[in-house]
Amino acid sequence: MKNLAIPLAAAAVTCVVMAFQVMTPETKICEAPDVHLEEIDGFTSEKLEPGEAELTILPADTRFDKRLYTAPDGHWYQVTVVIGGTSKSSIHRPELCLPAQGFLMTAPYNIEVGGASWRAITLDGGAMRPSLGFAYTFFNQEGYRTSSHTARIFRDIWDRSILNRIDRWVMVTVNTSRSDRVGMSAFLAKLRGVLP
Repeated sequence: MKNLAIPLAAAAVTCVVMAFQVMTPETKICEAPDVHLEEIDGFTSEKLEPGEAELTILPADTRFDKRLYTAPDGHWYQVTVVIGGTSKSSIHRPELCLPAQGFLMTAPYNIEVGGASWRAITLDGGAMRPSLGFAYTFFNQEGYRTSSHTARIFRDIWDRSILNRIDRWVMVTVNTSRSDRVGMSAFLAKLRGVLP
């Protein structure tokens, strides 16, 4: 009987959740956060258009905002905001596509900037390309922020399965010509001023 306790408890919880879902009203689709990249003092910037892969691979209701910021010393920072649609496939973990672009991901670390956590990675492009910096974070329409893709997924599962709502997630990524922590932290602090 001891061997059956865990499967029976899991089955009971599953039945309760399924019964709850049957009795719940129609799924609520949350409104997407209104996020637009603005100018940052001390940087020149230009608006960029989403790439063909972004437009064709991701669901049609996925929205983008991209901007290239250039510092007076010539270092550049490409910021991409992906505003997810109703499908879970709008946003994915960046580590899935970076190797396909020819990068070796090294030296991962976390940065805390202005109350927001970021996951940062050094991208080694091999002998033909210099190392680049990369950072990302996620937040939803309620302001829940995390740099952990796993935490975001569990939050999304909870909200979809228990609260019967579809959150609208935003993923912010920063590609930069600087792979050092100090430069990345300084830019993220400035970027924080133009993100909600």
